[in-house]
Amino acid sequence: MATVVIFLRLSLMDKLKPYIGKRTLIIGDVNTGKTGRTLEILQLFLKEGYAKKIAILDMGIEPVQSIGGKMRPPEGEPVLYLTIPITAPRLMGKNENYTLQLAEENAQNIEKLFIKFQQETREVLFVNDATLYLQAGRLERFLEILNIASTQVINAYYGSAFSDSELTRRERKLTKDFMKICDHVITMPCHGPGVFPPDIRPS
Repeated sequence: MATVVIFLRLSLMDKLKPYIGKRTLIIGDVNTGKTGRTLEILQLFLKEGYAKKIAILDMGIEPVQSIGGKMRPPEGEPVLYLTIPITAPRLMGKNENYTLQLAEENAQNIEKLFIKFQQETREVLFVNDATLYLQAGRLERFLEILNIASTQVINAYYGSAFSDSELTRRERKLTKDFMKICDHVITMPCHGPGVFPPDIRPS
């Protein structure tokens, strides 16, 4: 029995190794399982006893038209969970100017989460839906917050579900810039065959 327990523990540690001390980004279009994949990684850390070392910055929206969703930790786990009501600018904006205004308000509200995290730091940081900040926030500020933690697991929208707009172009540019400075980028496959944005189409 002891041999089996040791084997299982080693197997779990092997699964954690790719993430510890690294910056991992999970990207994909809407409804491709980005949050679910992030939760799977979170569960690995929880099983290994990291709960008190983990913070979650949840920038996700409550589901709108089956899009979005929060990333709440399992009940009873002593994880630092930070979230705030977030608006879906492209889904709720009546016109482009109003959409940009909603994105700016989101960025200002998310800044409050950043300040809280700076006051209660953790070694392992999970971020849900980073693009809700990047739509109007500064990448440099985002990196400043990420670098507080030695291990970072982030998910972000990167796809073609939304029509072209100033907000979409800005979001895509900053997400691409961010991808370049991540240790690992996990691309969640689209459900439909061949439905990939041009710059992440598989070779």
